[in-house]
Amino acid sequence: MKLIVLGSGTCVPSLTRNAPGYYLEAEKSQILVDCGSGTLLQLEKAGKSYKHIDAVFITHRHPDHFADLMPLIQALIATPEFRREKDLFIIAPRGFIVYYEKAIASILGKPKDFTVTLIEIEDKLDFGPFHIFTEKTVHSSDSIAYRFEHKDQSVVFTGDADYDQGIVELSINAGLLIADCSFPDSEKTKGHLSSKECGLIAKKAGVKKLLLSHLYPSGISYDERLRECKAVFEGEVMLAEDLMEIEI
Repeated sequence: MKLIVLGSGTCVPSLTRNAPGYYLEAEKSQILVDCGSGTLLQLEKAGKSYKHIDAVFITHRHPDHFADLMPLIQALIATPEFRREKDLFIIAPRGFIVYYEKAIASILGKPKDFTVTLIEIEDKLDFGPFHIFTEKTVHSSDSIAYRFEHKDQSVVFTGDADYDQGIVELSINAGLLIADCSFPDSEKTKGHLSSKECGLIAKKAGVKKLLLSHLYPSGISYDERLRECKAVFEGEVMLAEDLMEIEI
């Protein structure tokens, strides 16, 4: 699997960290996990095209995690000299279909040449070459984390999450854990992980690599989050940067 970090930031505007979004590729399948504002432009910068995206997996209904969903669909409908024919799949937590019909389909309508297929994921799902598992997270009423497996590879996206045993269990022996490291320990905020908690999850789950992402700006340097995490977890820890590429 190949991962590209499209956005390592949050809802706070930043010139260096886009809103959350990740590109994941295996075999010929190309998907997005979250697609916050600016994701389409980040895809272009990464040399990947929105035209080829097969599915968008959404962790929850906070705007910084799916604001570019409507622009994506509009671009697929209206790009000159381009006709999309394959379905676009949107996989999201329970309740998203109602939201989509009211807030997106009511404006864009139904595409003429392709179908937008919505799936509310409950527990697990097979999509293309991926085996996908989910876990409810402690953040919002609909927030979930995803685990993608392909052959002997695995990657976990916590989405926005606070510390709980469910995230640990979902991450067991994962090749890569992409964790919500919103704040350093001294600025711990309910509903989000601190750097020490990210390290604790990685340690308990026995993950191979840990990527700290969803980084809110702070007066404390980002390197401090690395230090706090490494004090707990002895494995490889990386600080996410936009357009970073990782082979899993």
